[in-house]
Amino acid sequence: VQETTVQKYLTVVSAVLSDAKRNEILEKNPARMVVLPQTQRSIQRIPTQTEVQKLLDTLAREPRHYRLFYLLSLYTGCRRGELCALQWSDFTFGKESLLLTISRSRSNVAGKGIVEGSTKNGKSREVYLSSDLRGILLAYKRRKQMEADKQRRKLSPYLFTDEHGQRIHPDTFTKHLRMIYEDLGFPKEYHLHTLRHYFVSTLLHHGVDKQTVAELAGHGDTSFLERTYCHPQLVL
Repeated sequence: VQETTVQKYLTVVSAVLSDAKRNEILEKNPARMVVLPQTQRSIQRIPTQTEVQKLLDTLAREPRHYRLFYLLSLYTGCRRGELCALQWSDFTFGKESLLLTISRSRSNVAGKGIVEGSTKNGKSREVYLSSDLRGILLAYKRRKQMEADKQRRKLSPYLFTDEHGQRIHPDTFTKHLRMIYEDLGFPKEYHLHTLRHYFVSTLLHHGVDKQTVAELAGHGDTSFLERTYCHPQLVL
């Protein structure tokens, strides 16, 4: 559990117990005797431009669903569950633009299996995609439509499905990227979330204000950015 999460819960519990003390239900507030953990700075290793270029070169040779998944992670900062929950209706196509609305997440919950719900902070957000990503997405959709037509079925509303239109398990994308990292000789600390870290760090490095970055990444406030990303490793 994150230190900040512990602090938030303890603050709420302490407030309830303080109210109970004021109403003489308790003699004292036991939460006052608990020492709050110190919030520690979490240092993230951010891929260099050279590493990102190597990854992009490799993704160009990967199956379409893997390539699109990892590119969207790199250039939208979406979490794994948010990407797995993406539907075609989440994209608004303009003549030369493409707007993505992120409003759901799909993840593996212990004891419940794969569950779809709201995003981590319960809010939706919008991200504009580049013209290159727009082209890749349209080509991917044409391929998925061809698969559906060949099997005489409707196109799945979800982006990331197998050749039979069934949704792909979230762990599949994590495991496959780990193999790509290993083949490229990348640090063992790199994981799928590293692509999201790259997105956030790149925005900060190019002078985008922290509040805007937090909103684009789906963070409730800027405190996480300040603890995790505002350090010398922002030099890419």
